[in-house]
Amino acid sequence: MMFKECEVLVVGAGPAGSAAATAAAEGGAETLLIDRKKEIGTPVQCGEVVGETLLKKLNLKLPPGAQAAKLDHTRFMLDRRVQLTSREPYWKAVTLERKIFDKALAAKAAEAGAMVHADARLTDIEMEDGNVVEATIVCQGVEEKVHPKVVIAADGVHSTLSRLMKVELFTEKALAKGIEYEMVSSRKLPMGMQIFLEPEVGLGYGWIIPKGPRRANVGLAAIGMQGNRRDRLNDWLTTNPLLMDLFDVDKVIEVKTGDAPLPGFLGGPRRGNVLFAGDAAGQTLAFVGEGIIPSYACGQGAGTVAAAAVRLDDMSRLDCYERAIEDLMGNELEEGGELKDSILDVWMDESIPAGDRTVLCGLLMSEVMFPEELEEARTMLSMSRRAMIGAMKEALAKRRARATVSALNMR
Repeated sequence: MMFKECEVLVVGAGPAGSAAATAAAEGGAETLLIDRKKEIGTPVQCGEVVGETLLKKLNLKLPPGAQAAKLDHTRFMLDRRVQLTSREPYWKAVTLERKIFDKALAAKAAEAGAMVHADARLTDIEMEDGNVVEATIVCQGVEEKVHPKVVIAADGVHSTLSRLMKVELFTEKALAKGIEYEMVSSRKLPMGMQIFLEPEVGLGYGWIIPKGPRRANVGLAAIGMQGNRRDRLNDWLTTNPLLMDLFDVDKVIEVKTGDAPLPGFLGGPRRGNVLFAGDAAGQTLAFVGEGIIPSYACGQGAGTVAAAAVRLDDMSRLDCYERAIEDLMGNELEEGGELKDSILDVWMDESIPAGDRTVLCGLLMSEVMFPEELEEARTMLSMSRRAMIGAMKEALAKRRARATVSALNMR
């Protein structure tokens, strides 16, 4: 097999890479999209959920078969003693079949004119004056070399291109390590995402993300997770009362693991003629770790900028990537980073009991309370459970939030 030469090389065919390849090809650049996996979209490494508001913002229509379920609320289970249900538009979501979604995006890139190759691994690069001038790719066991004008690194949180270039955009300390099972439940599930913040999970959260009436992704992710991930998940599944009631660890139909970058807003990272996009650039909503749609949007920006630089034969145009990201997703990414920092500040405050910290983090994450209201929230937590729930209800009513709160008794 002999690759045709390309002007834009896109490494990684996830949402960022496929969106970048589509935009670059539509912009007139000879584009090559490669992915190391034999089947694009596998294995699944995330919760497969995207916010409805982001889909609408980008006017992104899901491919046929890619929508598994529509979720009309999100329920926050805080320290097993507070249940907060939000029906704000931001917390309505769609669960995907990522294998179908990712493969359809790669097909769209091919239809736009990009060359697309699965089972194609970037193995080496040659650099001159800070630019990648040659890339070595092993495709289906055969070594090929290409000489792109622009490279887009969309190859995930553990980016091969970052490693080869010796670029570190974020450290292991900014990674949440996750694992989930796709499971069959013992009875019909409510069509809403459930998020669990509790000391048993650590600095992160657990989740139930329905994919159908009796099928869901059930998992957890945490910064600094130690030990075997599967052991951690099994332990949580067999000790959390709500999970024990809904799921049996002998009804697992898929195991999914992955890491999510949570560095906060890094803009549009560029090194020479290389633009970093998606998880490779930490382009996630850092307070929840959602990266699918932000990555897609940022990939579009990278591809559009790359095509313009090639078309005008002016590599200084790559400087426009930063502005493109700010225009496309800057507000969401920056606000998500700031909220993540506020949550971290609460979690690291050891003067607050661990259980109270998870409740406060949940109130911040759900955005029913803001950082400047934390003292008010701490006062609520010092009350009796009945008085605390009453005070929370009053706060929600005052804000006219589309949310309800009630007590849980799982401790």
